[in-house]
Amino acid sequence: MGKRLYIAGYGLAAIISVIGELIWLGDPIRSGDIYWIDRIEWLVNLLALIPLLWLLGAAAGIAAERRGHLWQLALRFLIAAGSIASGIAIFQIPNHLAAALLIILITLLLTMLDIIVTEKRRGVRWLRRITALLVTFVIIAAGLFWPTPYGITSPGFTLNMNRYAHVEGGVPQGSIEGVLVIDRPAFPIDWLYAALLPHIQIGKRDTSISLGEMQRAANDQRADANQISSAVAFRKLGIGRGIIPTGVQIAQVMPESPAEGQLKPGDQLLAIDGHPVRSAAELTARMGEVNPGAEVAVKLKRDGNTTDAAVKTMASADDPKRAVFGIQVEDRVQADLPKKVDFRSYLVYQGGPSHGAILALTLINQLTPGGVTYGNRVAGTGTLDAAGAVGPIGGIEQKAYAVDQTDADVFFVPAGQEQDARKGAPDLNIVPVHSLDEILNWLKSHPRA
Repeated sequence: MGKRLYIAGYGLAAIISVIGELIWLGDPIRSGDIYWIDRIEWLVNLLALIPLLWLLGAAAGIAAERRGHLWQLALRFLIAAGSIASGIAIFQIPNHLAAALLIILITLLLTMLDIIVTEKRRGVRWLRRITALLVTFVIIAAGLFWPTPYGITSPGFTLNMNRYAHVEGGVPQGSIEGVLVIDRPAFPIDWLYAALLPHIQIGKRDTSISLGEMQRAANDQRADANQISSAVAFRKLGIGRGIIPTGVQIAQVMPESPAEGQLKPGDQLLAIDGHPVRSAAELTARMGEVNPGAEVAVKLKRDGNTTDAAVKTMASADDPKRAVFGIQVEDRVQADLPKKVDFRSYLVYQGGPSHGAILALTLINQLTPGGVTYGNRVAGTGTLDAAGAVGPIGGIEQKAYAVDQTDADVFFVPAGQEQDARKGAPDLNIVPVHSLDEILNWLKSHPRA
């Protein structure tokens, strides 16, 4: 009985994988406001049934185990513990990818070891059957999931932005869609997909960065984009101050620069020669009044404490008449968010800033009586900065192809990327934009009945 439950778990994994492959068709199933991404979410949740079957298999084996096989009994207790941990790990994959996959893999191998031992005890033909099973499993698993030194970018699916984000006091209305691409390590089977299906690109990837690190970075980018886009939308509606500069933070101190040993990454610059600096632009302006080689009084905050330092400058390599410290800086900002925005968590969408522009449009639409889409079914992509400028993104060709599978009337893309977008959807109404204002103005001037 335990063996059958283990194998049932393998079979369920195979079925879910096959159904999940419909992702290559680009939003193949949609009903109302329930998109394919929602159904993918259901499939991910169904994965938890696999370790449940393993747990039941281990429990059945424990109940049937006879005296004299204590080590196999211990093995099944390990499988039970691993199954519980695997079930929990499935819902933690986006945040702890490497650890979750390792737990699931170890538990799977333990179940296979249990099958091997059980088959050996039953007869002399166990070796042939188990060897065939293992070889088949290894070949299929390697073909489907062995990460290569290459990466794949392929069409993904659209995202109902009214389901993804909802602002306090807002009313979801109209049709506004974000769009996602699949951007991950390439598996051997992906070369088959690339040969059979359109708009799939495979190329070398940076293997020095782990999958977990990539996912965490993407999560951080998504969180930042959510805050920036929300603040920009509120400012556009006149109910917030947008993105407020709060200071300048040192990102890097160049080797052999005058600031080396005095300034450190993470320091926040507060003032230069008694003049406050709240942004990188203000810092540049103040340094324009300093002669190269001169010493400057710097007020800074380090580890929560305010301190003063006298830092010598040097001439800029780009302009010998301009004084610099030899540091790289970034603005520290605070998002003014007078209203709460709730974001739907998707296990299959955990990163990236490319939804920034369309998120801001969604929040404005929810808070504007009658909306701002003017009857258009809208799709869009592009980052959004604190000034409301729309920036470039990756996978534009694949995103355009995914949108082309929907009923969108217009697809907004960052200006300069429209030609690449048309490679994926020659007949789609693609509109390049530089800013959020251009999106709003286009919709207003192109109403649909």
